[in-house]
Amino acid sequence: MGTPWAQPPKIVALTGAALSREAGFAPFAADRMPAGLRLEDVVTDEGFARNPARVQEFYNLRRRELLSATPGAAHEALAVLDIVRPGELLIVTGNIDDLHERAGSRAVIHLQGELLRARCTVCGNLSERRDDITAASDCPICGNQGRLRPHIVWVGEEPLHIASVYQALAHASLFLAIGANVANEPARSFLAEARHAGARTIELNPEISPKPEPFDERIPGPLAETVPELVKQLIAES
Repeated sequence: MGTPWAQPPKIVALTGAALSREAGFAPFAADRMPAGLRLEDVVTDEGFARNPARVQEFYNLRRRELLSATPGAAHEALAVLDIVRPGELLIVTGNIDDLHERAGSRAVIHLQGELLRARCTVCGNLSERRDDITAASDCPICGNQGRLRPHIVWVGEEPLHIASVYQALAHASLFLAIGANVANEPARSFLAEARHAGARTIELNPEISPKPEPFDERIPGPLAETVPELVKQLIAES
C-alpha cells in the first residue's frame, strides 16, 4: 500500500499536551475542570450519553478559550521548518487545538480530533464550528437538529488517520517527540516503528521522565526554547 504523499516526509514530529500547555491552552488540566466534573465525564461515549448538554458546555468553554489563545514559539519554529524544508515535515499531534495550523504548519494529522469541528451523529459529516454547540444546533450538511457532537476521539475509540502515521514513520529519517508522553499508546508504538525504520529519535520535554524511553537523544527544558534551537540545527543541516 502506497503512502498518501508524493514523497514520504523525512521528519515526523509527534506533539503532545505539554506543547499546548506552554502556549496557555490546557483543555483537560485537572485545575481547569469545572466543579463536580470528572475527566471521564467528558472524554467517553458513556459520559456524553449520560449528559450531552454538560459535555457540550465543557467543549463550548474550551472552544472559547482556544479562540483567544495564540501559538507559542515552539509552534512557530515548527512552521518555519515546514517552510524551509517543504514537504519534509509531518506533524502528528494528540492535541485538539489548531495552534499548529495557525502558526503556519501545513501537514498536520490530528489523532484525537479537532475542537473547532463538529461531527453529525446522523450523516457522519464534519463541519467547522467556532460557536457553541447546543441541542438546537443544526447539522449544516443534513439539517438534523441536536445531533452534533464534538469532533473528539472518545477514550476507547481508535485514533484518527493512524495508518497514515505508520506509513510515514516507515520512511522517516528523524522522529521528534515534543511535549508528548511516549509511555502511553500510540506514542510508544510510534517510537518503536521509527526505531525499526532506522530513524534518529529525539525527545523534547519540559521534564524528562525518570524512566527513559529508548531515544537517541533527550532534551529537557522549556519547549519555547529547545524546539526553536533544534529547528535552527535542522535547517543548518539541510
